[in-house]
Amino acid sequence: MRLPLATLALIGFASAVHPLTPELLPEITLKGGEAQVIPGTGVTLLLTLVEDGRCPADVDCVWEGMIRVEITVMTAAPDLTQSVLCNACDDASGLATAAGLTIGLVSLSPSMVDLAKPGRAPLVTDYELTMNYSPEGE
Repeated sequence: MRLPLATLALIGFASAVHPLTPELLPEITLKGGEAQVIPGTGVTLLLTLVEDGRCPADVDCVWEGMIRVEITVMTAAPDLTQSVLCNACDDASGLATAAGLTIGLVSLSPSMVDLAKPGRAPLVTDYELTMNYSPEGE
């Protein structure tokens, strides 16, 4: 099957603007290693691990690569949960449920080009993870 060039361009544009997960609202951005409270929920999230398999800088890749992140979810009770979000993994998906919330993977920054600038392996503190969330079941 052959698609007209205009159709292919629209498909490419649509995939560039949509997050990696279905639309949940609102969004929150976590900096690696810094805890952040989700407003109005009493839930605190901490980005603890990033496995970044995106296409390296200055390389032409066929696909965008894998992003796998681990998040510690903390509530008022002395309860910690590890949640994994991933765009292309066998052990996780772009959505996770924890502490009564559904959380979704939206994007990971900075770009691979920017991560290569310091000339060292990236640290979790170099990353910012944008997620979306909603109460579970909505």
